[in-house]
Amino acid sequence: MSIVRVFSLSLLLLAASRLLGVVRDAVVASQFGLSGHADAALVVLSYPDFTVSLLWGAAVPAVMVPRMAGRPLNAIANEAARWSRFALTIFACAGVVSWLFSSVIVHWLAPGLGALDARLAAGALGLSALIALPAGAVAMVGAAALQAQRRLQWQYAGHVVFNLVLITGLLLAARLGRFDWIAAGIAAAAIARLALMRWAASVRAPAPVTTARWPDADALRASALALAASGLTVLYTLAARAFASDAGPGRLGVFHYAQRVGELPLHTVFAVAAALALARLSAAEASGDAAGARERGRQWMQSMLLVAALLGACGMLIAPLGVRLLFGWGRMNPASQAEVVQSMRWILCLLPLQAAQLVLSARLNSHRRIADQVLGYGLGLLALLVLGWALPDAWWRALAAYGAGYLVATVVLWQRLSRHTLDVEIRNLSMLAIACALLGLLATILAHGAAAPWPMLIEAVLAALVFAIGAAALLRWDALGAVARQALARRYTRR
Repeated sequence: MSIVRVFSLSLLLLAASRLLGVVRDAVVASQFGLSGHADAALVVLSYPDFTVSLLWGAAVPAVMVPRMAGRPLNAIANEAARWSRFALTIFACAGVVSWLFSSVIVHWLAPGLGALDARLAAGALGLSALIALPAGAVAMVGAAALQAQRRLQWQYAGHVVFNLVLITGLLLAARLGRFDWIAAGIAAAAIARLALMRWAASVRAPAPVTTARWPDADALRASALALAASGLTVLYTLAARAFASDAGPGRLGVFHYAQRVGELPLHTVFAVAAALALARLSAAEASGDAAGARERGRQWMQSMLLVAALLGACGMLIAPLGVRLLFGWGRMNPASQAEVVQSMRWILCLLPLQAAQLVLSARLNSHRRIADQVLGYGLGLLALLVLGWALPDAWWRALAAYGAGYLVATVVLWQRLSRHTLDVEIRNLSMLAIACALLGLLATILAHGAAAPWPMLIEAVLAALVFAIGAAALLRWDALGAVARQALARRYTRR
């Protein structure tokens, strides 16, 4: 399979897996609405992914893939076997700890849950963690081996299988009226994903034959530093969700749904843009063209800020209709939908900050400045926690703390990169400030709009027009958009 076809299929599977994640949330919302039961289900469903991402996720792109890429198949198999053995040992222990202290973990993650909902969540979380944590971590090792073989599509296929099995488990749990079946669905989904990863990795690779049973010390040190950087961003979401839960039953669900749907388009687009931008940036750096690398870095930042502003504006306009289509069935009444829309619009105001943070992090990583990332994310997390503890238990508390975290992290990361590249990028910095201000103004205006069906449809049509015009302008005049346009032309016109 050609690289172009693999890349196209990978993007398709990535989009499918993320859309299925939204469908999974819609199933939870339809069964529980905005309630303590819904918050309990969301805590249980998200715990394995958050934990594996926090303790393991960054080791895959930062350490495992570079150590496997370009090596013979038997060397990849040996390296994967060592990491798999390490992951199984560590996360089997993490699963046991999660089972033993499940009540404490649930209290940390959702302090606003009532006693009954907390007991239900603790039981399901503990049981699912015993299987989902080690299975998820080992599956990530398999994904790293597949990336090293340039078979990236299998990683996203695993996410699709995971979500399909999990959605089936959720529907079955709702049908039977048994909350503990959610744990069975999570475990089954984790096993199905692991089985697919193991099968796909073994198709071409020989059986591992290695004398070393564990990764070497240098690899483990590098993993620890990478995890310190990426794990802090996971804590942003966990801390904000906990602050949201403090506001009462259902508030964690409001923040979760708003964040998931609001941020999904940006992170999906960034995956595509990063593939294009990093190739150009890396080529300039490899040739020793420092000025060219700075220019390509500026172009990447400018493109992502424009995309974030466009997605934020369109998302705010289409939010009422989108939330109604996704969550407007089952037990999510119109008042609950309005709460999600309200929170989503303020999360969309943060998209330019998130876009800047993603670009800054990737550029610092290309310069191997992981310590700078740790500093930026750490100070951002500190700001989030301080503001979250200082503010009252209002509906906007988690949103304000979440925004403060991204604001501080972005400022620090920008300063560290500008110091390293000797380029402050005043134009992009001004663009970031203007984009956030305009999105905040639009959110304020829409908050006072009518709630009748016709304005909702008018806003959706307006969003489609704005998106079409904005996307066409980006493809025509933006530097990175022009690269994307040329790639699309080669792909579909064979020119």
